[in-house]
Amino acid sequence: MGNTNDEQRKARELQNARNEKSGYERLKEEKENICRENDEKIRRLKVVKNNLETQKDTAKSRYDSLKDYAEGAGEFTEWIGDKRDKTVNEFNNTIVPGYKTYVDRIDEVLDAVCDEITRLQNDNLRLNGDILGIVSAINSLINKIRTLCN
Repeated sequence: MGNTNDEQRKARELQNARNEKSGYERLKEEKENICRENDEKIRRLKVVKNNLETQKDTAKSRYDSLKDYAEGAGEFTEWIGDKRDKTVNEFNNTIVPGYKTYVDRIDEVLDAVCDEITRLQNDNLRLNGDILGIVSAINSLINKIRTLCN
């Protein structure tokens, strides 16, 4: 009779270990799926980042050219009168600062994209640590299952 109780206890332990292992395997798969989704987001964000860097470089170059043009009053030197003064004023006070604002705004968006890439990378590092812990638990359960089956 003691043998039957021992066999029943082993059978329960075996079933519990198998159930626990299955739960860990599902959890591992969920975390791996999140990592893959994050990797895809990171890939797309890096494309956006490269495009923004190109736009920023172009806008910064144009801003520098406009600023240099404005400082020398450009080709406005041969033009005289009230309309010239209004045009120079509009150019210096609206167009040039507008480009500066545009460059600054691109830079803010670029910073936000870089922050999101870093957040996703850090999330994946954490998830990979979790996955390693889960793999370790699964390995221990596999050993327990083997010993219960001996």
